[in-house]
Amino acid sequence: MKLLKFHLRYHPPGITLEYLQKGIVKNREIDLLDLNSESDVKEIALRLYQKEALITEEVKDQLEQCLDILKKRTEHEGPSGKRFYIYKTLMTHVLPLTNVAFDKTGNRCLSGSYDRTCKVWDVEAGTELKTLSGHQNVVYSVGFNFPACNRVLTGSFDKSARIWDPETGECLATLWGHRGEVVACQFNAKGDLAATASMDNTAKLFDARTGGEIHTYNGHTAEVIALQFDPNEGQRLITGSFDGTISLWDTRVEDRVSVLRGHDGEISNVQFNWDSSLVGSSSLDGSAKLWDARQSSCLATVSGHTDETVPSKVLDICFDWAGQRMATASSDCSARVYDVKSDFKELAVMKGHRGEVSKVCFSPAGGCLLTASADRSSRVWNTNTGNCIQVLSGHQGEIFSCAFSYAGDAIITASKDNTCRIWR
Repeated sequence: MKLLKFHLRYHPPGITLEYLQKGIVKNREIDLLDLNSESDVKEIALRLYQKEALITEEVKDQLEQCLDILKKRTEHEGPSGKRFYIYKTLMTHVLPLTNVAFDKTGNRCLSGSYDRTCKVWDVEAGTELKTLSGHQNVVYSVGFNFPACNRVLTGSFDKSARIWDPETGECLATLWGHRGEVVACQFNAKGDLAATASMDNTAKLFDARTGGEIHTYNGHTAEVIALQFDPNEGQRLITGSFDGTISLWDTRVEDRVSVLRGHDGEISNVQFNWDSSLVGSSSLDGSAKLWDARQSSCLATVSGHTDETVPSKVLDICFDWAGQRMATASSDCSARVYDVKSDFKELAVMKGHRGEVSKVCFSPAGGCLLTASADRSSRVWNTNTGNCIQVLSGHQGEIFSCAFSYAGDAIITASKDNTCRIWR
């Protein structure tokens, strides 16, 4: 084996080793999730040198330079500094939107709508690139295949999902088989698999190249409304259901690996952390739970969201990129951040919205939390203090979806007023 070059990964911090083995170029990822402004670069380089055969004495200096670049990047990506301003308003659809997503570069975004279409947008120009037409009902879920972003996956109330070429607008495959609305869908990390979740109580796995069905995942007794592939290998899948359970699946077999039980109400969302060791779940029973994905055991339960002592619905959950913290959104008009790497204590409470908070997401560097609310605003918060850094206002309807770009330099918000707004 021969090392060819280092590639830096900023979010979460990591290095990819590109190497040659028997004439074939391969990549190996090294996570540096604990890297921060206080890290000793030489110590980390020495540890990697002792552990990784591809890293030789000849490249140690180059490795230290790479680590120093990553360290400096973390120093400049704190919670304060940048303020976002309205850059473009995308007059998107004739009916309300359902979901939005950036590509990895932040140059394009997707919007799905009740008007049965998904649109691809040029973020810089604010112009429509393609309209993906063909679904016979609401397009409810949209997403790119990261990191290539040369395919789009859409899920629809017409009981199907579709794979598209965003450059040409051509539908490359239609994923059939569900007997109910498709409400969630996602590509795996390699982009060769696609999974769908449906109101027919099942999830399905498809070959993303041919559109052929690989597995139908049975076991839930109510609607399956959330799913996610593990972020790295894409060989594991989690699904969340209105039956109050989370199922873990191995994509190589049809039977589920385990079931996470403990919630007393419908699941609203489920997520893996970056290294897939943890699963977070939010529920309409007023709680969020942290699970050990390998032991299938519950590590912690939090139920801090209340409305005059009555538990409030927890509507969304997310991890930061490094998997150190978890955030929740609630019908009590607040968001909360928890430490998931030690004692799961509450780190910050974000109060200020006048309507329920339906969506939360961390900035790539982790210093900020973005929330979407029924009060027609999004807010950017300091994750350390819980203070509101900025209110993103101007929409004329409820904001139900929001996202940071991969670089963290742009925000997209989507509203029931039929528009998306790009903030920079």
